[in-house]
Amino acid sequence: MKSRILKAALALIVPIVVEFIIKKVSDKIDQKKTSKPQPAPEPIGHS
Repeated sequence: MKSRILKAALALIVPIVVEFIIKKVSDKIDQKKTSKPQPAPEPIGHS
């Protein structure tokens, strides 16, 4: 019974959290673009 409630709660919460995170990340990207154009960062871990 607990797992059923947990799954239902996750099914409701996860999309909201994912949407919130995507919104925050896109806001940060927009702020970086408007503040000053930066050169493309080099891929991390590749030499």
